[in-house]
Amino acid sequence: MDMKDLNELRGEFEQLQRQNMQSDCEDGSCMTDDQSREDYPDYLAAIFTEIMPPVKSGIYISRWDLKSMAGELDESFALDVRERMFQKFMQWIGTPDDMKLVIEQFHNNINAKCDMYKEYSLKYPSSKYIFDAKIEKAQSAKKYLDKVYIEFFT
Repeated sequence: MDMKDLNELRGEFEQLQRQNMQSDCEDGSCMTDDQSREDYPDYLAAIFTEIMPPVKSGIYISRWDLKSMAGELDESFALDVRERMFQKFMQWIGTPDDMKLVIEQFHNNINAKCDMYKEYSLKYPSSKYIFDAKIEKAQSAKKYLDKVYIEFFT
């Protein structure tokens, strides 16, 4: 096989790869995060960005927490990546009352974690300032959820 044949073969192979990539993406399976969030409401992105990171909210909402909160609302989904679980948890919101129930679940979860932090502060007084800062962030996160509800659902 000479160089000309090899180059033609390489060109045909690259063209075939491009065609396969295009056909694979037609079903949306290779969309980027930005593309897959087109129908992702702004308030969900805002909640995910402000409440889910522990550095912002002072608490860690685990996958099991999401599953438990959904269970309280008679919803169920499989364990998955936190963001996808968050999306599945939030996807059934259709009315302001639904959102109010979801926010109530977040509040209950946050309160439970804050209660643990208070207990730790009593058991380990030298770490009180650490837990107080987390509790303060958590209270701010609850206010943020209420603000989102007012802005988007009233």
